Amino acid sequence: MKRNSIPRRSLNAALYRAAFIRNVHLLLYMGYVRLNPKSLSNANEPTISGALCEAIEQVLDDPLSDDWVDDFEVHDDPPVHHPSRKGKKRRRVDIKLASRRIRPRLRFCFEAKRLGKRNGAGKYFGTDGLGRFLDGSYAGNQDVGGMLGYVQSDDCNSWSTKMRKAVDIKLHRVTCGGNWTATKVCPHLTHMFATAHDRMQNCGRITIYHTLLEFT
Repeated sequence: MKRNSIPRRSLNAALYRAAFIRNVHLLLYMGYVRLNPKSLSNANEPTISGALCEAIEQVLDDPLSDDWVDDFEVHDDPPVHHPSRKGKKRRRVDIKLASRRIRPRLRFCFEAKRLGKRNGAGKYFGTDGLGRFLDGSYAGNQDVGGMLGYVQSDDCNSWSTKMRKAVDIKLHRVTCGGNWTATKVCPHLTHMFATAHDRMQNCGRITIYHTLLEFT
């Protein structure tokens, strides 16, 4: 069977999807460890996201990388297609990774926010953060997405506590049992959490993987 002719409803589809999500976050980690976090301690979000994308591209181009990275491509600040937004009016997600192995291709969108002075949990969980997933603007036809918290003050431990307390079950449409919970999707990422939400616009439920990355 040809590589791109894997049946869409294959019995292995669920396993492949789980591996895709794990490898997306492994690529995120592999890109992060190539950075100098302290040099980005005062950088804005687009600068950090751009640096992460560039580092992930280096992983994809590295002859020493494992063969599985060939199945991925990374996009920095790509526009999001939406029936009511055209051209320059389209919203732009911060980072998107896509699989090149099967059709339709799997995609994973990350929205990123800084966490530090004047950049708290309110913005992270607000309409321009998590809210983009909840209203269907991002990952509208998918049931998973990612949030990145760029920690620029204190540390990831203190911010994970603040974030857990900031989740509002009603406001953020958290499903039963879907509150802020530590997850080991990628063991290399030591501050990774998951939440589950009922979205607006008849988009169905979505699981959001939250990753805190330290830039102090």
